Amino acid sequence: QQELTKNQFPRQVTLDVCVADSQGRIGYIMQNAFDSICQGISQRSCSIITQVVVDPRDSAFQNPSKPIGVFYSAAEAEHLTKERGWLLKEDAGRGFRRVVPSPIPLEIVEKQIFIALMDLGFIIIGAGGGGIPVIRKKSGELHGVEAVIDKDKTSALLAAQVGIDYFVILTEVDHAYLDFNTSNQKPITKTSVSKMENYLREGHFLEGSMKPKVESAISFLKNGGKRAIIAHLYDLLPAIEGKTGTQILPD
Repeated sequence: QQELTKNQFPRQVTLDVCVADSQGRIGYIMQNAFDSICQGISQRSCSIITQVVVDPRDSAFQNPSKPIGVFYSAAEAEHLTKERGWLLKEDAGRGFRRVVPSPIPLEIVEKQIFIALMDLGFIIIGAGGGGIPVIRKKSGELHGVEAVIDKDKTSALLAAQVGIDYFVILTEVDHAYLDFNTSNQKPITKTSVSKMENYLREGHFLEGSMKPKVESAISFLKNGGKRAIIAHLYDLLPAIEGKTGTQILPD
C-alpha cells in the first residue's frame, strides 16, 4: 500500500506499525465472523493487539533474510538502498525485494490478558502477522523494531505460554510430507517429536514453507503441549479428531 501511494502520501511507516495495522484489520474480520457464527451459544471473540519481545542481539539483525513487499528493478533497488538504507536481494529471477530481519520470538507481552480473557470464556484472536516486534530496554520500556517475526513460531510460543493443549497449524496441504514434490513423497500421519527432528535434520522440509511449521510444532510440544497438528485449512474438525493431518505427539 505504501509503495502504491508513495507519490500521494510521501511517508514511511515502520514495520512494527504496519504489523499493528494488519492485526487490527484482520482481527476485526475474524472477530466479526466468529461472533456471527457463535450467535445463540453465548460465545464471544476478542482480538488482542499483540507485542512480541525479540532480542536486539539476535543474529537475524545482522543477516536479514525475510522478503517483504513488491518487486523492484535493479535500478530501483540501488536507489532504495541509497535513499532508505534498505537491503534488497534478487528473488528467483522476478526482480529485487526488500529483506528484513526475522528474529526468534521470546515473550508474548500481553500473555496475562490472553489468559484472563480465556478464563472468561472468550475466543481469543492474537499474534497476527507474527506479532509486533519489540525490544525491551533496561528501563523496561518497549520499543518497536524493523523486523517481521515468523507467524508459526509466534503462534507456538503464544500457545505454550498461555497453556494450550492442542496446537493446530492450518495450511494449503493436508499433511507434512517426506520427499515432498517428488515421485517418492509420503504423507506423515502419526509421529513423535524425535522422529520429526530426524526428518528436519535429513532436510525433508523447505525453508519458508513447511520447515518453520515443523519447528514450531516441535517447540510447542517441548514446552509442555500435548499434541501438535499440521493439516489443511478446511480440515480443522477431522484433524482435531485425529482423522487427517500430521499428528505429532511428545516422546
